[in-house]
Amino acid sequence: MIRSQKKIFLVSIALAAAASGIFFSVINNYLFEIYSVDAEGRGFLEFFREMPGVLTVLFLAAIVAIREKYIMVAAAVLIAGSLVGMAAIPSEYVAVVMWIFLWSVGAHVNMSLQQSYGVALSEHHSRGRLFGLVGGMRGAGYIVGASLVWIGMGRFGLDYGHVLAAAAGFSLAAAAGYWLLKPREHTARRRRRLVFKRRYSLFYLLAVLFGVRKQIFLVFAPWVLVKIFSLTASRIAFLMMMAAVVGIFVKPLLGRCIDRFGERRVLMADATVLIFICAGYGLVPHLFLPELAVPLLYGLYIADDLLFSLRSAHTTYLSKISRSHEDLTATISMSFAIEHVVSMTGPILAGVIWVKFGSSWVFAMAGVVAIAMFAASSRIPRRSELTGSRT
Repeated sequence: MIRSQKKIFLVSIALAAAASGIFFSVINNYLFEIYSVDAEGRGFLEFFREMPGVLTVLFLAAIVAIREKYIMVAAAVLIAGSLVGMAAIPSEYVAVVMWIFLWSVGAHVNMSLQQSYGVALSEHHSRGRLFGLVGGMRGAGYIVGASLVWIGMGRFGLDYGHVLAAAAGFSLAAAAGYWLLKPREHTARRRRRLVFKRRYSLFYLLAVLFGVRKQIFLVFAPWVLVKIFSLTASRIAFLMMMAAVVGIFVKPLLGRCIDRFGERRVLMADATVLIFICAGYGLVPHLFLPELAVPLLYGLYIADDLLFSLRSAHTTYLSKISRSHEDLTATISMSFAIEHVVSMTGPILAGVIWVKFGSSWVFAMAGVVAIAMFAASSRIPRRSELTGSRT
């Protein structure tokens, strides 16, 4: 039973990722080409896209009596509806901001609950392995979504409306998969409304730092390619597809590294590599001609995408220090709320810095955050000192 549930869970993850692959492949060009959004405006829009990350903790606290799988179904349907709204390409910019906000509500709710379900479907000693598989399946889904954009828009002349409607279809298919999941362990019990404990303070700090790091790279790494090097939506989709192909093979290995080496070593290594990636993004556009700069930035983007999967080490760390797994969903959603307070404001500051001082200073700021991530990760107890209260 548990094996079949894992398969359903992983397939649902892949379907949801296909929808996300389409969304993230086109969103920067969609905003730039249709609504003439500049770097400062792009950063400001992130305030509204990230606001649901803060609201998620309150939303989940208000519906503690509803089982998690039904919330995941509803969130996936909401994502589909918002993508259909974006596909209509409304003439008013306010309308598209509203659709992106609703997409983000569904996406952030499911991000929290997918982490929780991943813990419920895995064993204490092999959680990294399952989260590695989740990363690989997300990569497979991204390949499907990005390929649709790359081939559909690049060769068959599909427009933004067509590919966003296809993304809505993938999200509805993911909702059907979530419906087939059977509640297990803490996902079958009533959740706690809010959890904010001193015991989890390092977990919260890691979330804050990840929030800054995440938004700078989600927003401004592709923006370098779109704004400075004028890459089309089709080429951005091809880049995301390449990253996803590499991720299918590498992300499961990174998940196994968490089990083998422990969260402390893995996250310290993550921060170290990120420092060099930040330096690359800041320097490459200014030191090399476009013929060489673009392939180098492709490589940096792929490396950074792989590192994103190590965020699961935060969840495996939490599962080992939590006194009760009933804390998990509420604690994860609380960390998302804390993370997104930073995510809402960080891109606005980064956008202003880009406009006033140039793109290199944005990634210099990210480099400082990477150093802070290294320092925070070094405070995680060594692998031999970490024990889970429950399996």
